[in-house]
Amino acid sequence: MNTNRITEYARLHSMQTGVVALAMVTLIGGTGTFTAPLAASVTSESNAAEHQAAPLDTDSVRNLREAMRMKRALMTRSVTVQFTTGTGTVLSATTISLADHPEWITLDRDMTRRIHASVDQKSIEEYLNTLSMDSLQKPSACSILREEVDLQGVIRIETSCTAETGYRYDTASVSTIAKHALETNNSGVSIAVESVSPTISALAESGMTVQGTLTLLASGQSNFKGSGEGRKWNVRKAINEQVHNIVIPEGAEFSFNSALGGRVDLGTGWKLALTIFNGKDLKMFPGGGICQASTTVYRAVLRAGFPILKQKSHSLYVTYYEKYGVGLDATIFPGQQDLTFVNDTPGPIVIQSYSRDDEAFVHIFGIDDHRSVVMSGPYFSSTAPNDLLVNGHTVRRNEIAWKRSVRLPSGERSDEVFAARYNAIPKSVAKRSPLTTEQTRGTTDIAMQEFIAAN
Repeated sequence: MNTNRITEYARLHSMQTGVVALAMVTLIGGTGTFTAPLAASVTSESNAAEHQAAPLDTDSVRNLREAMRMKRALMTRSVTVQFTTGTGTVLSATTISLADHPEWITLDRDMTRRIHASVDQKSIEEYLNTLSMDSLQKPSACSILREEVDLQGVIRIETSCTAETGYRYDTASVSTIAKHALETNNSGVSIAVESVSPTISALAESGMTVQGTLTLLASGQSNFKGSGEGRKWNVRKAINEQVHNIVIPEGAEFSFNSALGGRVDLGTGWKLALTIFNGKDLKMFPGGGICQASTTVYRAVLRAGFPILKQKSHSLYVTYYEKYGVGLDATIFPGQQDLTFVNDTPGPIVIQSYSRDDEAFVHIFGIDDHRSVVMSGPYFSSTAPNDLLVNGHTVRRNEIAWKRSVRLPSGERSDEVFAARYNAIPKSVAKRSPLTTEQTRGTTDIAMQEFIAAN
């Protein structure tokens, strides 16, 4: 045996055609011979051994070595896939690393019979189909199971689920993009997902207040991070138990205090937490933090465009209410202060609410009467235009104002200014609260265009 003879073995990975081949390359002085040729017709190692030896030139050896180098390079690559809304807001992200999935790397032949390393797209697609991301939940369609009226006259329902907005994306398309990113060494890609609104439905002959299917009209959100444990308990109890799954018939008035279900004290399950008294004093009192729930309801009602009958902001500026709508808060106190509004849609509406971590959510479902709602704010004394009036006067230093424009299909339009008045507002609030204009309800931008033109 020639001492310069070097025997090198290379096993190719599964091809996309499912072919498995074994190559044994014998190199002698720069030349070589296949004892099992790399042919697409080879389906097993035993079959490969039956093939006659075929010459392997230097170019073929170089091609094989290059394919193996590419395979090793792919093993070091990863891509972060961000799922975003149409406006670019990141909903969720996942990182795909080939070091964790080496079996996804294949060696394939192209049309010229050259071998190259690539990433198996089908494996990525199968992985994406099993992926679970909380902020990318599937669209939900809830059914009403039963209905009852409580002692305060509030209609309450039980549903099969809590309806949440879902998102849809094509895993085949995403896997194609991820495969290309990995093979071109692109470490990050963004995928715009489709938003799908949830629904709440009742059986056709159920005899309940809600008939047919209700769609999402508007939502409110607030954050209570940093609250004490007693306050967090009260916020979650109010959101998850008292406000959730309330039905308001067509033309009826909603009272937040009625939704609380009776007395607010330790005996009815509420905890002690700081509460504002006399406009300036903080005292421990059962139910402190319930106003976080009324604030979240208020924000949803504003965005839905319903007429608001009673609402009052806190006397003290509360940082808990700054996120998702600075100046949009509603204080309540049974027997003294309430939050009320009227359902002026052509059918019943359902309020669903829930908490997740330190976030509170309120969704209002109903029959879409195709009204459009545009919200603009916050306005401070330093940023409000002179023609923006609060009860006949310009915005004052201790006030935060928002403007709401509601446009009905008939062409009727109402413009209102909602202002929160506090004892004082920290100077830094205006600096970190930029003016925004948003169409909060309606599928067209006609109302937005009219609003901008009028302002």
